[in-house]
Amino acid sequence: MQAVLSFIVTLLLSSIIIWLSQKLLLPRDKEKGFLSVLALAFIWSIIESILYLIFSFTPLGPLEKLITLLLWIWVLKSWFGVGWLRAAIISLIAWFITILVKLFLGLLALSALTPREGLMRSLKPFLP
Repeated sequence: MQAVLSFIVTLLLSSIIIWLSQKLLLPRDKEKGFLSVLALAFIWSIIESILYLIFSFTPLGPLEKLITLLLWIWVLKSWFGVGWLRAAIISLIAWFITILVKLFLGLLALSALTPREGLMRSLKPFLP
């Protein structure tokens, strides 16, 4: 049950991030609705699982990452009907938003683990 819940939460967060990325970059006529982006994230999770299976039998080292990245950009290119550059920028924006979300969630977890002092007091040595 926990694995299913984790998959659903990851799928929803990924969909929101991809949806925001395309909203920031694409003109209105190229934008997709949230359900379309949710379908994209679901399809990509299947593709990624297949790639994981393939690469577990034929490890290619750093080449695996490059193949996965190029395939991801191609999927974005095909899904949104844009060129390679726009698809790569959507991917880059999504990556940046993901980092911000992870940073926020990490700070949230840190604040939950710091009783009474709060987050700002625990970060005080690192602030100017």
